[in-house]
Amino acid sequence: MSYPFRVRRAGADPALPDSGRGYRHACPHCGQDLTLYDLRDGDQAYWCEGCDKGHRAGDPPPGALQPLPNAG
Repeated sequence: MSYPFRVRRAGADPALPDSGRGYRHACPHCGQDLTLYDLRDGDQAYWCEGCDKGHRAGDPPPGALQPLPNAG
């Protein structure tokens, strides 16, 4: 899946967890953290720079949401 009209999300603080519910968004193929992008159609997508694969924020594949070690 390709998102040719993606724009890197501005203002994200890497020191904060990816999710307020104790999960991080990671690539289900390589485990690398995903980058959040705004799409031209108004939606958002998570993208793995290493694998050059991604998914829409509202439709994560199995394995994309991984529990944070300090969640809970």
